[in-house]
Amino acid sequence: MAALPMVHDAMPHHATGARSGARALLKPALIVAALVVLGLFVPMVLKSTFYLGLLINAIVLGIAAVAIGFLAHQSGLMMFGAAAFTGSATYLFAIAVTQFRWNAMTAAVLTLVAATALSALIGALVVRARPLPFAMLTLALAQMLRSMVMITDFRPVTGGDDGLALTFSGTFFGLTQAQLAKPGLFWPVAWLALCAVMLLAWGVGQSRTGRVLRAIRANEERMRFSGFNTYLPRVFAFTLAGFIAAVSGLLTALHTAFASPELLDFVTGGHALVSTLVGGVATVSGPVLGALLYVIGQDQFGATGHLELLTGLAVVLVIVAFPEGTMGFARNMIARLGKPAAAKAQGGNDAAR
Repeated sequence: MAALPMVHDAMPHHATGARSGARALLKPALIVAALVVLGLFVPMVLKSTFYLGLLINAIVLGIAAVAIGFLAHQSGLMMFGAAAFTGSATYLFAIAVTQFRWNAMTAAVLTLVAATALSALIGALVVRARPLPFAMLTLALAQMLRSMVMITDFRPVTGGDDGLALTFSGTFFGLTQAQLAKPGLFWPVAWLALCAVMLLAWGVGQSRTGRVLRAIRANEERMRFSGFNTYLPRVFAFTLAGFIAAVSGLLTALHTAFASPELLDFVTGGHALVSTLVGGVATVSGPVLGALLYVIGQDQFGATGHLELLTGLAVVLVIVAFPEGTMGFARNMIARLGKPAAAKAQGGNDAAR
């Protein structure tokens, strides 16, 4: 009987801890939900179709960059050939609606399933490689797929050098092909897709799988000796990265209704890679910020007639000045600015005592 008061004393503390943990998660969840909802109203604020189109390009590029950043941060593997998965998803959707006459929603779902299966197959073959050979293998895969769609025998299916224009029936979340081509109507689809993949990447990073992946990245041999399977988690990470990249390719197909060999080219994949480096890989928002800056820079530099020169200089300067990416720099600055305020508050509390 003497132990009963101890039990009753312990229970409120446990409940209080659970409630405090729920409150700690509630505020960030509300902020994220508010940002998602507010993002849907961007077309009402930004009336320019041109600049809204730029933002959509940044979102599509940002999703591919999230895939690269997720894999780099969780596994320490840099994917040079992200175009293999973005481009293959665009072509899979194109072939599904032109050759098999599937409606848009069915083709979209099966495109993501097929692209994810392809990612799992490729991941099973390449994740054992060291970082540099891994990067080159993914690059070789993208170039191989680019050559494949240009083969003369495949021209009736892929369109060859000319690419493949799409005409699809049905609706995608209530939007027809003509409506999906309009930036204002396509914006909610792109925005919600970006939010979904960012939440997915963040959730996996915060899970036990994410912690295991980062531990494998830090010391794979030690994790293996500790009894952990170091192969399957990396295959999973690669598969998830391929799935996220495929979402980017699917959005391209839905919005532009066109698939071309350039989508599988290294240059196209390089846009996402540079965006990842500019934004930083430590957070899921870093690659998205990098994609936004990259798209804006491309627009501004293109008007000068020296696009490649100015882009190269800007990328070098940003990477040298911000080794952790622009998002990493922003986080460090916020942390530094927050320290004096925290110290001042602590000093006030000490004086009050």
